[in-house]
Amino acid sequence: MVKYTGLYIVGKTPPKQPYMIGMATAMIFPTIECLSIAQYRSFMRTSIRVIHFRAGLGTAVKRAQWATKVHGDGWLGYWIPFQDQLKTGVVKKEQKAFDPSEVPLGTGCDVVVLTIHGGGFIEGHALTFLHAYKDWMKSAQKEHNLRIGILSIQYALAPEQVYPYAMEEIIAAYRDLIKNHGVDPKRIILLGDSAGGNICLGTSIKLRDDHSDLGSPAGLILICPWVRDPEPVESSLFDVVSALGCEIYREAYTQDHPEMVMCPYTSPHSAESLTGLPPMLFFIGGVEILRPSIEQFVDRAKKEGVDVTSIVAEGRPHNYFLLDDISTKKDREEAYNTMSEFAFRAHGQFKQA
Repeated sequence: MVKYTGLYIVGKTPPKQPYMIGMATAMIFPTIECLSIAQYRSFMRTSIRVIHFRAGLGTAVKRAQWATKVHGDGWLGYWIPFQDQLKTGVVKKEQKAFDPSEVPLGTGCDVVVLTIHGGGFIEGHALTFLHAYKDWMKSAQKEHNLRIGILSIQYALAPEQVYPYAMEEIIAAYRDLIKNHGVDPKRIILLGDSAGGNICLGTSIKLRDDHSDLGSPAGLILICPWVRDPEPVESSLFDVVSALGCEIYREAYTQDHPEMVMCPYTSPHSAESLTGLPPMLFFIGGVEILRPSIEQFVDRAKKEGVDVTSIVAEGRPHNYFLLDDISTKKDREEAYNTMSEFAFRAHGQFKQA
């Protein structure tokens, strides 16, 4: 476990890390380092309420203006259809307010992004980052005239449901989009942050290995993903993720069963081959404790012929641009622009096919 060094008392932070981001990280770290699963869940749920309140999404009515509950055979989630945030169309005076529930799943958009939230496998919600999804959708429309719709999955959490339950829910939703809603897999992008990034990668490998009939998605967007299990990390006061937390998350998700711990679908870096996986976009916090393993995975994927783009944000912690307190406006804008460009290229390849 890390020992407090007093760095923040004298105002020293890592290179390129704004002081206020360092302060926010230093306040979060000791909180999450010593929590039980029940306490962590309570902390996360309170944090999500604060995030929604600050983004003007603090009530169910506000969130319902953007997202509607949906479900299929073996999965639950929220459909966040494309909305014209730039108001490029003609708005009639008597026109009624936009109602997401009136937009059929998978329609009204160029690209469907199937998102998998983080939370250490043990907590989190499909709408945790609704504010970020809104901003990204607006960026894609503004920069590329690209209409993005998002299906965010409310998957079952560990330790109540362990691997492979969550991954099977994602595959069920992916199958449903293709088989029952007519969405071409080349119009689908999988996105996951943190533990969700792990499930995202595991799902992609599983689709390649056992579900070739469904086809591969157009790409993967991986925000600070967990790629190796067990993860050889040490805690850092500069990051919001701790080594002890990683151990708790791993044990909850895999029950520490050896066949689960080293399975390529829970530990993507242990896969025999990465060949044949779709294009990937990685975001990596410059001071996050998962950085070394993510960069090793990126290097390996490139060597095995995978189309990989990686963005390292120096001085930034885990999941940096998804949280306003540990990122700058510029961080967020650059990330959304990069994600929009990636989605635009994926859609362009679909149109050319």
